[in-house]
Amino acid sequence: MITVTSRQGLFDVALQYCGAMEAAYDVATLNGISLTDDLTNGQQLDITASVDNDNRQYYEVNDIKPATSITTAEIYEILGEGEGIEFWRIEYDFEIQ
Repeated sequence: MITVTSRQGLFDVALQYCGAMEAAYDVATLNGISLTDDLTNGQQLDITASVDNDNRQYYEVNDIKPATSITTAEIYEILGEGEGIEFWRIEYDFEIQ
């Protein structure tokens, strides 16, 4: 079990603790969440086995904690809540039938 830090998304967590972003899919499945879910500071997640142990050790030894996530609220703060294809997101406010 690991603890999410501020602004970390699943891909950040997978890179830091598993050594590869590809592990994000397994972490999401293991925790019953979506790849695009906003994680919260202090949230606890179960982690899968290391995919690339060399990368994982590099992040650990150098105390690197990737944090590249941006929340939905921050997206709207930057872009506003406009209309049109440049603002729509699939399955959020634009549904494919």
